[in-house]
Amino acid sequence: MILPALLLLAAPLAPTPAHAADGPRHLVVASFNVLGADHTDGKHGRRGFDDSPARLDRAIKLLRRTHVDLVGFQELQDPQYDRFLARVGDRWGVYAGAAWDTDNSIGWRLDRFSLVQGWSVAVPYFHGNTRYMPVVELRVLHTRRHVFVMNTHNPADTRGDASAWRAQAVRTERAVTRKLSNQQHAPVIMTGDMNDRAAFFCPFTQSGVMHSFIGGGHAKGADCRPPDAMGVDWILGNRYVEFGAPRVDRSALVAATTDHPLVSAPVTLR
Repeated sequence: MILPALLLLAAPLAPTPAHAADGPRHLVVASFNVLGADHTDGKHGRRGFDDSPARLDRAIKLLRRTHVDLVGFQELQDPQYDRFLARVGDRWGVYAGAAWDTDNSIGWRLDRFSLVQGWSVAVPYFHGNTRYMPVVELRVLHTRRHVFVMNTHNPADTRGDASAWRAQAVRTERAVTRKLSNQQHAPVIMTGDMNDRAAFFCPFTQSGVMHSFIGGGHAKGADCRPPDAMGVDWILGNRYVEFGAPRVDRSALVAATTDHPLVSAPVTLR
């Protein structure tokens, strides 16, 4: 496994002052569960899917076709992680939450961002076992503006009822993004496969600090209004993040790559 040095830092650095980034800046953000290699590779792989090398190459093609600048990956397991860096490591940076676990990683185009620092956040996964989810602070190269990104994968019910662990994970994730928003006064973006719809959206967006790429709302003191159309794959941002028209790609190329859509949206950083 090829893995860049992992930074485990207690607190993010202060961002560059706002005057360093005059006016809005645009980029495309995505969340992409690429279906882990252990689901498809080998003798007992899932029927109907190619092995992970072919699927990872399609994932790269999809990122290019969608003009993605910044992506939260889920299930980017070691063989896929290594192949991604081998194929496009000269154009993309990747940060994993822990050196021994690349499943949940954040990728960014090197011609758009530089890494300031990264760290990990512990959340419960299957049966409450701890997994480490990545957070990065990136600098937008042409403006020097800083943006914070967290990516996560909350447990599904495939190994029993995991709703209590998902709820605990959401509380942790909400606390992280809220603290970054309140302390850094900079764009904060959250991506992930949450394995929930309204049960994720309502508690996570309570008080309105974070809002969804597909609408809905939950302002302080108001009832929760989940988006009309929801899946389990999400992108959210704070008040410094404005989303354009969302895209939920379920095309034939996506279906040949993974069992999730590729969700994305254009973003303006305020």
